[in-house]
Amino acid sequence: MKKTYPRYGRFALEKLHRELSSSENTILEEFLSYCAITAAQRKLDDIQRIVIQFRDIVEKDFDKITLQDLRQFLALLNGSDRKEYTKNGIKAHVRRFLKWRFKDWSERFEEFSDVRLREAFNEEKINEGTLLKPEQIESIVKKEKNLVRKAFFITLYESGLRPIELRKLTWKSVHLDADGGISELHIFATKTGKARTVFVKEATAYLKRLFENREGNFAFPAVDDKNSPLAKSTCTRWVKEMGEAIGLNIFPYLLRHTRAHELYSQMPSKIAQKFMGHGSDMSELYAHISSKDIKDSMLKTIYNFQEPSQEKKHQLEIEIEKLRGEIDVIRRNFPLIVRILAQKPSVEQVEAVLKRAHL
Repeated sequence: MKKTYPRYGRFALEKLHRELSSSENTILEEFLSYCAITAAQRKLDDIQRIVIQFRDIVEKDFDKITLQDLRQFLALLNGSDRKEYTKNGIKAHVRRFLKWRFKDWSERFEEFSDVRLREAFNEEKINEGTLLKPEQIESIVKKEKNLVRKAFFITLYESGLRPIELRKLTWKSVHLDADGGISELHIFATKTGKARTVFVKEATAYLKRLFENREGNFAFPAVDDKNSPLAKSTCTRWVKEMGEAIGLNIFPYLLRHTRAHELYSQMPSKIAQKFMGHGSDMSELYAHISSKDIKDSMLKTIYNFQEPSQEKKHQLEIEIEKLRGEIDVIRRNFPLIVRILAQKPSVEQVEAVLKRAHL
């Protein structure tokens, strides 16, 4: 086991890959084939990179890895300078690999109880400056002319759904105009294994038009196959292009984060958690994004300039007028003051002269 978590360059990983034994290469290729069922090539490249790093750090053949090896690896990873969301990704892929490789994974690795993912996201992409503002959302919807793309965007934002949940939404799970123009979307999240219902209002009019012209079961079918859900790549491209139309660089999951931030800051955390389908209370995480509490505190303390009362204003005005009169007297007698000071008199002499001059 290595002593620290290394930094890997691309060529270093390629070299490590070549150095794998034939049997380990076979294991890796079979695992990637398994992952390819749901993952695109870019994700597969990430998975391969992480598994190779894991093998290099534990310094053991894949089939010889023990619970102690996993624990030591996690200790190195948790103590590294990797960002929290990066650590989460590494842990998730390593857990998936070990769970796939070892049929006795539950007993062998004690149900992966040591693999704890901490709630985090990429703060470079998701922060107070990148979350969408209401006026930006309105501008995107107004500018987009295509009904399907417009409906997808506003529904994704208003529902706060994970992009995959909306892409796979079927009409039988949609209850249009359920109550006062509000529509219900019934969702089963494979990520949490729980069902939930979300509500949309602004999106209802667009969804009704899509329903009237529906082709197949999916609310948002694939462009080239009405019997398949909208492709992830298509969804990403749509949102990216709609953002670029008003000068923004956005991605589908940003709409969910924007909605979550709004709900957690305006509703009881338990309600927001249930609406978003979160497995745990995310209020602290989303509160961390906002600097509103800092601004409010500064307005109440540092920038707390209170308007004076009418009585105080009147008193200040009297004092100002008095000071103006004294300044005017000094200005008129300034030549006399200069002559007196030129003679280098004592303090007593100056006071006597000024008294006679009523200064």
